[in-house]
Amino acid sequence: MYKKIILLCALLFMSTYAIAEENKDTNSTKNMVKKKKTLSGKKLVVFVSNGNLQVAGMGFGIALSGVKQGADVTIVIGANALKYAFKEGDQNVYFAKGRTPRALLKAALKSGAELQLCSANTEEMGLDEDDFIAGVKLVISTEIFAKVYEEGVRVISF
Repeated sequence: MYKKIILLCALLFMSTYAIAEENKDTNSTKNMVKKKKTLSGKKLVVFVSNGNLQVAGMGFGIALSGVKQGADVTIVIGANALKYAFKEGDQNVYFAKGRTPRALLKAALKSGAELQLCSANTEEMGLDEDDFIAGVKLVISTEIFAKVYEEGVRVISF
């Protein structure tokens, strides 16, 4: 009976040790993959036209993540999402990133993203560049098309 208890304890210890080592290896592999993963040289255009905070926030969050990983990111904002690029005015926090959409856009610009606003929408609303955060560029459709059709560009729309 004594030998069976010792054998059982030894088996439990070995299996616990093996699981701990497996988790340790998995975590270190994940960390290595994260460090090696880069979007350097990749081009991404993120269209955001939806005025819903969660939808727009996801678009801005994706764009910010992309530029932080080294991608050449262009954010194109139009329609109901223009309000998120306003220089002034209250905005709710997009909880997934813990920031307002304006703060996400500013961080993306600071990290090297390009921020384009559809001039057709701004003209329709009687707005100009002075109404928006620093760094925005009012563009016409041909400039947007030129960006989208560049070699190797990926497009995401929100």
